[in-house]
Amino acid sequence: MILRSLELKHFGKFGERTFEFRRGMNLVAGPNEAGKSTLMEAIPAVLFGVRNKERFKPWGRHGSCEAALVLEDRNRTLRIERDMLSDRVILTERDDLYHVLYRFEGKAAPQGRSSERVEYQQQLVRLFGVAEEDIFRASLFFGQGNLDLPGAAGLATKIKGLLSGFVEVDYDKVLESLDRDYFAITRQSPWGKDKTRDRELEEVRSAIAELEKRWYEAQGSLKELEELRERLGALKASVAFDRGEVQKGERYLAWVRKQWQFEAKDEVLKRDYSRVSRQSGKVSELQSQRDALTRDLSRTGLPGEIPIELPGLLAAAEEERRTLIGLQSAAAALRKQLLDQPWMNWYLPAAFSLALVAVVAAILWRRPEWNLATLAVMTVLAGGTWGYYFRQSGRQKAVRRELKKQAQSFEVRREEVMTRLEALDERFKAIGLSPSAVEIARMQKNLRGALELQGKLREVESALRVLENSQTLHEEQQNLTREMAVLDERMERERPPQSDNLLALEEIPEAEEKLQSLVESLQQRENEIIELTRSEATLEGELGDLQAIEDEGERLREREADLSRRRDALALGFRVLTEAVEAFRQTYLARFSEEIGHHLGMVTRGAHAKVRLDDDFSLFLGSKGGRWHPVEEFSRGTVDAVYFAVRIALTRHLSRGHHLPLLLDDPLVNFDRGRLDEALKGIELFSRDHQVIFFTHDDGLLRRAGQKRWHVVSLADNLPESPATTEERSEDVGQLYLL
Repeated sequence: MILRSLELKHFGKFGERTFEFRRGMNLVAGPNEAGKSTLMEAIPAVLFGVRNKERFKPWGRHGSCEAALVLEDRNRTLRIERDMLSDRVILTERDDLYHVLYRFEGKAAPQGRSSERVEYQQQLVRLFGVAEEDIFRASLFFGQGNLDLPGAAGLATKIKGLLSGFVEVDYDKVLESLDRDYFAITRQSPWGKDKTRDRELEEVRSAIAELEKRWYEAQGSLKELEELRERLGALKASVAFDRGEVQKGERYLAWVRKQWQFEAKDEVLKRDYSRVSRQSGKVSELQSQRDALTRDLSRTGLPGEIPIELPGLLAAAEEERRTLIGLQSAAAALRKQLLDQPWMNWYLPAAFSLALVAVVAAILWRRPEWNLATLAVMTVLAGGTWGYYFRQSGRQKAVRRELKKQAQSFEVRREEVMTRLEALDERFKAIGLSPSAVEIARMQKNLRGALELQGKLREVESALRVLENSQTLHEEQQNLTREMAVLDERMERERPPQSDNLLALEEIPEAEEKLQSLVESLQQRENEIIELTRSEATLEGELGDLQAIEDEGERLREREADLSRRRDALALGFRVLTEAVEAFRQTYLARFSEEIGHHLGMVTRGAHAKVRLDDDFSLFLGSKGGRWHPVEEFSRGTVDAVYFAVRIALTRHLSRGHHLPLLLDDPLVNFDRGRLDEALKGIELFSRDHQVIFFTHDDGLLRRAGQKRWHVVSLADNLPESPATTEERSEDVGQLYLL
């Protein structure tokens, strides 16, 4: 693939300019500041964009800053256009009949994660084999006098991926991930010191041990449950027998009491009479309490039956009124701040301008030959004065707009609060209450006391209803009196005689005490049965947990086996990948080092041909004694020769299947004449398969271009030179072309 043309529109120092290139060697010649570096930087700018949007924007010009590349490759043409300011990209691929094979249009910023950028990067990989600017600059882009790999530490991983063929894999990170995943499972290290904190595998094993302990404890609970059930059966049998005895005793005592019913009836009537008398007193007391509570409730200003929604309405109304007060305070502060903002007075700059005109007129009257300088000074002073005025006025207007915007926001929120307050007022009216702020405050203050009074009032009324629902107390008292008189008469007339088979009346309390003792014993045993039943349920629950323990143990054992398999797999993967990394160092890096040494030997005429490249991309040169020395220990020229060879080797590797253009911006300035000649021969050899675009200001290279029939693009006419200089340089260039 070759770069056929580069189109610039308001890019750097170029207005609208198109540069044509050919296959093989292309020389872009021009003196310093002619725009060579700008022209060269336009190529990665189109492909990848620029982070500093102002870098290539022409000074003093507003508008677009655009560039486009046209590339050819066998039977297809590729055109990439980019707006540097908006990062809008149009990529069009056509066949040799100008049919569109693919078209992309979207935003592809240098930094971003949009789907459009991802699609565009995929097309760069398909077309050029590279989608990252740092890889492009480390291989195909040779900067001016600086052949070091930019950001070599960060590029090491990416270049290793390119060399190994696994671009998306960073084996260092994979090893680190395997190590991290392994120690997330267990703390026991097969290749070093164990970790101090337990991991999941140790925690699972500890949980299994704890479950085994609980399982053995549950086995003991099973025996305890059997003993408890035996005891529970005995208690239930004794309780059933004694319950029958209690029922027999109760029936017997009931028969005895029936025999003595007259005495009992008399006693009952007396108790009822006493109860009715007490209830009559309670009714009077409760009526007095109801009247007092009713008076207290009326003083609160709340209805007798407080609506359910009233507390919520009062709380909502209070919250909205507080919000309204806060908004009004904030709005008042904003209005005061807006009123305090000063206004720029335009009279002062106007007066200054008039005075300046008068002074200038006086100067021109006396010194007409100073007209241009005087007018320039006047323009600068007047422009500065009015510029300062308009800038300050604009700032003050922006502050006022912002304050008005905030005030409008507070007003909108205030209207919303007022709307909600109106809705709350309607709800107050719907339940028959006044929505005024005074009434709301009063209701809030008395609400809690009114609720307490209302609760007490309901209790009193409920008690009164219970008492008043029975027979009228006065009538009941009269009936009891008549019944007691009749009973006294019958007791005298029908009292039964003493009998040997009938329990004496005096013995009934003792019999009742014995029966009560038996009932209490029965109740104690029944309570004991309840407690034992609860214990039985607890033990049965524990025995139910036994199955859960066994199930959990089975699950934990499966988890332990799974973690063990994962641990062994991770350890195996770490070992295999470590061996693979070592193999990588012995294969890919060794081959790449040999290729670098081959190109370095050509450039240095055999002075240095042995290069060692470590895994972190540290470079070493071999000496005659077989020792290796860091490349930084050698001269600047040798260092440049080494990095030149590295870039040539990396470019050849990267361009497999993609014959990409090679861009050089005077990278050989530190080479002596011999190394420069050898490097140029290597570049010319490289240009048989790849297009080479060499940017230089060296007249010697211009003469070599004429001799070797390179395609020459001259930038000499871009400089703002005098006519004589331009004519002289044009003649020189013509003579160089004749060479």
